[in-house]
Amino acid sequence: MYAAIRQGKAKTGMAEELARRRLHSRFHVNLLRPHNANDDALFPNRNYPDPYDFGAPDDAEWFVEEIIAHRWKGRMIEFEVKWSLGDTTWESLANCNELAALDSYLTLMGAKDWQDLPRRAECSVRRRR
Repeated sequence: MYAAIRQGKAKTGMAEELARRRLHSRFHVNLLRPHNANDDALFPNRNYPDPYDFGAPDDAEWFVEEIIAHRWKGRMIEFEVKWSLGDTTWESLANCNELAALDSYLTLMGAKDWQDLPRRAECSVRRRR
């Protein structure tokens, strides 16, 4: 990673994987801080774990567990998808249109089609377990 500073803003050259995850590559210079390496004399036996690897193995498969919410952005709709690994993301209709989980969500919401879903700021159906 590198940083180019121009007009009070820094732009980083980050890995493509981070860019695909929509992490910001530009930020204000005031957010930059100098790196201070760990001082073993002041903090003995302080070992930091290796940084998290954002890339998943090529053979890893993630499955949609369920759709738990939706939100409208103008005339576009997004669905909050709960994945088999436990995380959740907001996905567009184009990414969810063929999912069985969308059919289940529409049934739970009492809607025949995605266009019938309520247009409140955010609406969800949370299942009790």
